[in-house]
Amino acid sequence: MQNQPFKRQVVSAELSKLRSHFQTLIVGNANYFGHLPGAGFPKAVQKIQGNTHYENLGCLGLQPQFNLLKAIVYINQDSGYSGSLCSAGSQEYIRFYLSFDDGSTWVDQGLTSLNVHDVKHEGRLEYAVEMPVDIKRYSCKKANQLLARAILSWGVAPPANTPHYTPVWGNVVNAHILAQPVQSLLLKDVIDSAILKDVSELIDLDLKIPTAVLPVNYVALEQSYQEAQLAPHRLAYPLVQTLMAQPAQLSALQAQVKHSFGPLKFDWSKVVESIANTDGNIDFEELNCIGLQPRATLDHLVGVLKVKKSQGYSGNLCTKGSQEYVRFYLDFGAGWQDMGLTSVQVHDINSLPKDGFNYAVFLPVDLSQYKKPCKQGPVYAKMRAILSWSSPPPANTPDYKPVWGNTENTTVMLTPGMIDQSWKPAPMITAVCGQSIADIHPTTGTLTNAAFSDAPFGNSLWISGHIGNAPDASSGVAKLKYRLNYSTDGITFKPVANAFKLALEQLSGGTWTFPAPVTQAPLADGYIEYQEDLVAPLQTFVNLDILGVLHTAGDASPYRWLQMEVVDPLNPATTYLSNTIKVRVDNAAPTASITMDQGPCSDIKVGDAIT
Repeated sequence: MQNQPFKRQVVSAELSKLRSHFQTLIVGNANYFGHLPGAGFPKAVQKIQGNTHYENLGCLGLQPQFNLLKAIVYINQDSGYSGSLCSAGSQEYIRFYLSFDDGSTWVDQGLTSLNVHDVKHEGRLEYAVEMPVDIKRYSCKKANQLLARAILSWGVAPPANTPHYTPVWGNVVNAHILAQPVQSLLLKDVIDSAILKDVSELIDLDLKIPTAVLPVNYVALEQSYQEAQLAPHRLAYPLVQTLMAQPAQLSALQAQVKHSFGPLKFDWSKVVESIANTDGNIDFEELNCIGLQPRATLDHLVGVLKVKKSQGYSGNLCTKGSQEYVRFYLDFGAGWQDMGLTSVQVHDINSLPKDGFNYAVFLPVDLSQYKKPCKQGPVYAKMRAILSWSSPPPANTPDYKPVWGNTENTTVMLTPGMIDQSWKPAPMITAVCGQSIADIHPTTGTLTNAAFSDAPFGNSLWISGHIGNAPDASSGVAKLKYRLNYSTDGITFKPVANAFKLALEQLSGGTWTFPAPVTQAPLADGYIEYQEDLVAPLQTFVNLDILGVLHTAGDASPYRWLQMEVVDPLNPATTYLSNTIKVRVDNAAPTASITMDQGPCSDIKVGDAIT
């Protein structure tokens, strides 16, 4: 959040020394910095708790359609991160929690991290991280509000199931969030109760009705908003925008002496005048933080916004409500480039907490053409996000001022990448069974970050990845075709022939939809169509970036080598190969045996040792 200019804190020589020797100091004394309360820990030598000179969490929010928590991390210094861009650097660890009782108890949601380095930059760099969460969806008749927490800790991961942990370097943020309800109502819930009995024998009252198709009851909203003393032009704004988008109706208005919105009572001329005089109003919503989320496939441009009022969002959870639109821009030195539009759905919630609800928005983008190898130095970009309620900010208008909403600016740094080869398909395997290839040992093929060291894979191997520079399939251009190949010896490869289902996510006009899953059945030669399409107006993304599945049961071979092969659509005789990933496979179920030290058939007592 940069509504106020960022001022870098001065780091003393003593603090810098403690930072650079942090790992060594806590190995010698886990409580060297006094951040571990309770008996049993050694005495603190130098107390440092929650220091934010180097990094801090800015905002935390939920994208309810995806059940994704997103947090913004600020990198405040240009050194103190254990190495240059071409080194391993260090990790900013973030652990997430959810509370279903407003903070009395907490449920650990998992740990993620962000790789950071020593790089020269003005101001601060702003990143984003995410954590998928499992929040059940209930009826729209009652708001399911939760309290989320994120704990940032540099250099050492916050321990699991420790929601009150205080980091040495980092901080803790909380935010109230609102879960998305079930997106349907039973027919009997929307029919007037006075006629339910009369129609019960004529229609199925248990028929599910999608809430998105229910019309907005503006008459009821007008009365409710008047009682809440909300300005009439807030309610009227979506109606005015709809009218302005229909030239025929606008022309008809010119012949009318006086116009009204049907049964609505507000004054047309005063409403229009109020809208014209409203510029960047943040009474109802405000974009507070933005950042870049580095990912193995598509990076995400992320924003966290706050909904501040209980009413003013065009309906409750049992209606389609309204959209908070955010358009993102990046500037690599040649001016602002429109990266696209996204949004999140919001509603009127009478039980709004005092601090409001925090929502996250994100836009997947392919930034590979701008990335460079680390030896060529860091690549920076200015980032801008424009929030606009109900009406999308117009494309290619970076200086647009919304009626309801605001603009945020920051600076981001891209992760290093290969030299741009945007003229050809660029296949890449990025994960196996949800585990990043960075966490798979290249020689042993086992996980290096597992709870048990050298953990192997087994059974069905779900393979994720991405093909850069794919064509605009929604325009009618032929889709790319690819196949996954596998080998049990690293020399001879065969096509993967297993069918599987893909969950798709589509973004059109800034609004997310979720079409029916697609069954991918490889042809005889193993090739299948690539479903991802990054070109607007209809963008299609694949959930978890799944490319295919390899079933390994019944084959005792200890290893699998995996690769992807893509056909050039302009030259079918030319194919492009991805990286090759080696994984260890062990399909034998674990067994346990117990030998009693006391001998067979002997009696044992509580406390006796057994092996």
